[in-house]
Amino acid sequence: MVVKSSSIVQASVISALLLVSAISIIQSGTGQIEGKFTADLQPREGSSASGKATFELQGDEKAVMYSISGTGLKNITNIAISEKAASGRGPDVVTIYSDVQSGIMKGPEGDSIAKGNFTASDLQGPLEGKTLADFVKAISDGKLFLRVSTTGYELGEIYGDVTVGGGNMTAGSGNMTAN
Repeated sequence: MVVKSSSIVQASVISALLLVSAISIIQSGTGQIEGKFTADLQPREGSSASGKATFELQGDEKAVMYSISGTGLKNITNIAISEKAASGRGPDVVTIYSDVQSGIMKGPEGDSIAKGNFTASDLQGPLEGKTLADFVKAISDGKLFLRVSTTGYELGEIYGDVTVGGGNMTAGSGNMTAN
């Protein structure tokens, strides 16, 4: 009889721990998504350009503010966050700047290339119709990178993985704007 009573106590303790864990998961699931991300932008072979990007999910989880800086860049044609693929670059998930829409950007003003924000409605490719939580998950899973393309480097003169981690943000304004 002692064995059965000990087993019942152990089962009760395990059940209580599982219940507390489930409540904790549910409560954390209703909280805000953590969202500070960076990309250290490295040059392709033959370029001496470099850069840095910071992203921050805004408190209402409805927008991502970005600030992208760089040096040594001329004639910028495209800035995009792309999905990694086994064969290299996959589809773009956010287009931050496109020469098709705005013309070729001659170069950074100072070191600032682009500041602004984007929302879930700006997501495209495999994230089209998804939420910013899906965007954040793709970053956490190591699936996204940022690239800055120029006329001399169509696949990206500088590029780098977008990773979880803080950076200093400077206030940006507007929706998907570039200098």
